[in-house]
Amino acid sequence: NCLAKRDEKMCARQPGRKRSHFFNSFFVQTMFDEKNNNSNLRGKYNYKNVKRWGKKVPGKDIFNLKYIVCPINLDNMHWTSAVIFMEEKRIQYYDSMGGTDRRKLEGLLHYLKDEYRAKKGGELDTDEWELVACKRDTPRQLNGFDCGVFTCIFCDFISKDCPLVFNQHHIDQCRERIALSIMKNCAIE
Repeated sequence: NCLAKRDEKMCARQPGRKRSHFFNSFFVQTMFDEKNNNSNLRGKYNYKNVKRWGKKVPGKDIFNLKYIVCPINLDNMHWTSAVIFMEEKRIQYYDSMGGTDRRKLEGLLHYLKDEYRAKKGGELDTDEWELVACKRDTPRQLNGFDCGVFTCIFCDFISKDCPLVFNQHHIDQCRERIALSIMKNCAIE
């Protein structure tokens, strides 16, 4: 994962910076059992499906991370993402079309609650957490096909603490940034 490699390098250069984790697109899909053949279970939150995924995060403790980035594929039609800001106790949705899947935000909070119970043996105080819908100033796509690029760049900029200062007019540069990162096998600075 290009973003994870850059994150590791950033943390090595910045003592005290916490690591981040970048789940793949199957995490949210699996957490919501979206491929289940049983229509009564499909789309329902299911911690059992992802309870081992937390073992793959840096340090093996999601509660010692800075960000947890979750790309989300909606019905094989649209890419969005949610980012868990662990230090700020906030889960925020990013959608280049301006939407928010509230169930996904609530599911991610439920995941944190279940992870805390399983790994720490206690109850997470969810009252301290804020669920944030896609904000009005989140960059928007002006066509029906650039959602994947926007989602990649949302995750790229957020993971290096940069404001989301790009728009549709920058999309070719964003594509080049993604391609260069893939060629280098590490997200560029």
